[in-house]
Amino acid sequence: MKLQILPDVESFAKAEYNVLRLKAIDKVSHLIGSLLLIICLILIGFAVLTFGAAAAVFALGQCLPLWAACLIVGAAYLLLIPILIIGSTVLFVNPIIRKLGGAKNEQELKCETIRAEGEAAVQRERMKAVQTVWATLRNLFVKKD
Repeated sequence: MKLQILPDVESFAKAEYNVLRLKAIDKVSHLIGSLLLIICLILIGFAVLTFGAAAAVFALGQCLPLWAACLIVGAAYLLLIPILIIGSTVLFVNPIIRKLGGAKNEQELKCETIRAEGEAAVQRERMKAVQTVWATLRNLFVKKD
C-alpha cells in the first residue's frame, strides 16, 4: 500500500510557492515601475518649480530690487513646507498603501486583507486535516513498544 498524502502535500506546497512567487514578482514589478515614475515626476516637478521661481523673481525684479524678489519667492516656497507636512498622509501615505495593496480605497484594502486572512485560515485548516490523517496513519502502521 502506497501512501498518497506526501505527494499531495508536496504538490500543494509547490503550487502555493508558485502562486506566492508570481504574486511577489507582480507586486515588485509594479512597485519598481511606480518608483521610477515617481522619481521622474519629482525631477520634472523640480525643473518646473525652478523655472517658475526664476520667472517670478524676474517679474518681481521689474518693480523691486532683485534681493527682495528672491526673498519673496523663497518665502512662498517656505509656505509649502507646512502644507506638505499637514497633507502628507492624504497626499503620499494613503496612495502608496493603496498602490501596494492593489486597492482603490481604504475599504477595498480592508476587504482584501480580510479575504487574505480567510484564505490563510482555510489553508491552515487543510494542513491540520492532512496532519491529522498523517498522524492516524502513522499510529496504525508504527509499532508501539
